[in-house]
Amino acid sequence: MKYRTVLKNFFSFLAILVSLFLFSCTSSRDKMAGGIAKMESEIETAQIVDSNAVIELLGAYQNFSSKYPDDSLAPEYLFKAAGLALGFNHGEQAIDLYESIIHTYPDYKKAPECFFMEAFTYENTLKNIGKANDYYNEFLIRYPNHELADDARTAIKYLGKSPDDMVREWEKTNTDSIK
Repeated sequence: MKYRTVLKNFFSFLAILVSLFLFSCTSSRDKMAGGIAKMESEIETAQIVDSNAVIELLGAYQNFSSKYPDDSLAPEYLFKAAGLALGFNHGEQAIDLYESIIHTYPDYKKAPECFFMEAFTYENTLKNIGKANDYYNEFLIRYPNHELADDARTAIKYLGKSPDDMVREWEKTNTDSIK
């Protein structure tokens, strides 16, 4: 009888410990997500973009994803971080984040966009036409029917051309199609 009571008390104590542990983990996750939502809101409503706030948000996205890699928000936050990095002309960082998403979350619904955005970043931010071409072509091999496939084909067609060259080519195509 005494053994049952000790065993019962032990399992009760263990259940309480597990519950406290799970509660503290959930609470920490929720606090991080709440902090991120607050930072996003502050940046969206600010009259002037505070680059320090953007850097802090970028770090918060990455910290959340590192701490909770299995959370459904992790790839979404990395995608947002990549967009922020790209928007602030940090092309190498954006590439690293897109790569991280592709390799860590290959089934993420925006994985095709990550591939496309890598090519776009190489083309427009890093001015590496060779890598842009490689990534656009890899995108087309992997996702030939994706809604961005036509954009990738067009990008490949005009890679490395000046705006004047593109206009001349467009005008020639238009003139030829009218004839």
